[in-house]
Amino acid sequence: SLSKKACTMHSIKSTKLEAATLYAIRQQVHLAVNYSAIIAQINAAPQKKSQSVRLNEQISAKEKELARIMRYKQALYQDWKDGNITHNDYRHMGADYEQQIETAMAVIDSLKAERDKLENGIDEENPFLTAFKKYENIDKLTREILIELVDYIKVYEGGDISIKFKFADELHRIMEYVEINRDL
Repeated sequence: SLSKKACTMHSIKSTKLEAATLYAIRQQVHLAVNYSAIIAQINAAPQKKSQSVRLNEQISAKEKELARIMRYKQALYQDWKDGNITHNDYRHMGADYEQQIETAMAVIDSLKAERDKLENGIDEENPFLTAFKKYENIDKLTREILIELVDYIKVYEGGDISIKFKFADELHRIMEYVEINRDL
């Protein structure tokens, strides 16, 4: 709503508030510039492709293993029906296979999640990066900049200021992405 924005603007009379906001924006800009460079490196890295290949190989190996355990489990029933094993053995071995099946499925799920995170990449066109990077040499606040970058500003009794920036979720995604891919 524009009225809220206008109201925010009136309260930014104080130079202290303006200085604090400018400082905070500069910090975000600094993050954007740094993350941009890191992400460019990550995305260009051959390891990234090889890690994706490796995860796919691990997934398919686990899926083969899962299929094998399921076949054993089915064969077990036949063994018991044919009188080759006791009912007690059938129960114990069946429970053991069940456990192995659950474990294999959990591993497959987590490998797939890791692969999705890797593939669900972030590029330099990310809204956070684009929005903040273009103010690399910002030296004063304008109404337009505030509207573009700042969600809201709160001023507390004691004079503390809290600034909520736009694209915070995108920044969070970037940080996670860099964390996951940093050790590649």
